[in-house]
Amino acid sequence: MKKVLLVMGLVLMMSVVMFAGSVAAASEEAEEITVWIPGDEVEYSFFYNMFEEYEKVNEDVKFKIEQQPWGDYWTKLPLELQSGRGPELFMTHTAYSDVLLPNSKELPFEVSELEENFNNPGIFLGENGRPVFIPLVYYGAVMYYNVDHWEEAGLTEEDIPETWDELEEVAQKLTVYDGDKVVRAGFDYSTWYTMADLIYQQGQGLVDENGETTINSEAGVNVLERIKKWEDDLRISDFTLGNGSPEDSFLRYQSSIIYGHAWMANWFASTDEELNFKAFPIPVWSEDAPVITRADMELTFGISKNVSDKQYEVLVDFTEFVLNNDQIMLDIANGFSGVSSRKDLVGEGKDSSTINAINSQMDKMIPMVFPREYETVIRQTMEEVAVMDLPIEDALSNAVQQLSLSDLTSVNYYENNYEHVEELK
Repeated sequence: MKKVLLVMGLVLMMSVVMFAGSVAAASEEAEEITVWIPGDEVEYSFFYNMFEEYEKVNEDVKFKIEQQPWGDYWTKLPLELQSGRGPELFMTHTAYSDVLLPNSKELPFEVSELEENFNNPGIFLGENGRPVFIPLVYYGAVMYYNVDHWEEAGLTEEDIPETWDELEEVAQKLTVYDGDKVVRAGFDYSTWYTMADLIYQQGQGLVDENGETTINSEAGVNVLERIKKWEDDLRISDFTLGNGSPEDSFLRYQSSIIYGHAWMANWFASTDEELNFKAFPIPVWSEDAPVITRADMELTFGISKNVSDKQYEVLVDFTEFVLNNDQIMLDIANGFSGVSSRKDLVGEGKDSSTINAINSQMDKMIPMVFPREYETVIRQTMEEVAVMDLPIEDALSNAVQQLSLSDLTSVNYYENNYEHVEELK
């Protein structure tokens, strides 16, 4: 009897060892992919969800998500990739595409095939002409207004301005003063988006055929003259209230209308539940404006150039999984308050004033990746005129000088690929 038990014990032990070995082998076979994201599950719940959904149908793949601080992420990521370290998969951003493209693998897709189902899939190409990143969602600037301020001023939905002249009339009814001081701006325009978009709205490109700035064009002068009008004549604005970030003055209830961005909608809602706001489309300089605003994009995650062949195969499959999944694509679009890049999903997003505003102006939104130094110079030029009271001619001269050594050819590329390029000077 003891011998039987001993044999049974040995068999049991061997079974346990064999089972443990098989588990270990299975574990070893699972492909672990390190992913970097500059945000948490609250901010990017739709991204975290797409990884979970893929793991459900691909049990041999495990994503190891590492959150990185936003401020350090865009400096640290390209350095890590260049050194052969860093993640296998990473969240990308159009503003940093120039440094991420050389460190990322191309996807094995032909642009001509993607164009059947996606809008502008060939913007971010590798050296072999295949896409490295594919747009997931398009979004951009919108106007936000404080509904309570609006109603207190006796305004209704019928008063939503469609032109800048109409906005000036509405903003005068919303502005609050303490003596001569503007304490609540009817309109906070202080983001650099304002000047860039209003130059475009007049049919003026932001670079010439040589890739040099046109900020000092007649259109640029017109915008700065209008800003002076807002500050000094109509007194509906005070640049210093937002100081380059209108969303800050809006959250402090120091502005009633702001030149904002679609991404702000969810942020406003989560930051201040008492803030009663809605969005409307960007007003236009004239009815025949060839551009209303720029189209920003959120992109597919980048695949590191350092991945193994097996990892590359998995990550290409993951990318296809995301692009072909209706719910995931809509969740991403809704998460950024934008419009899906999938042609069949345009107009299928949630019903919100922000997304409706984006949809209404989408045909006149120019896909654009703006050089960071150009953004900085535009904002500085606006501030010099609005706050420092520098003559417009001098401020524009400073801008041209600062941009003289900048490479702005990418702007030329995007403008030349715009659907209505023939209407731009």
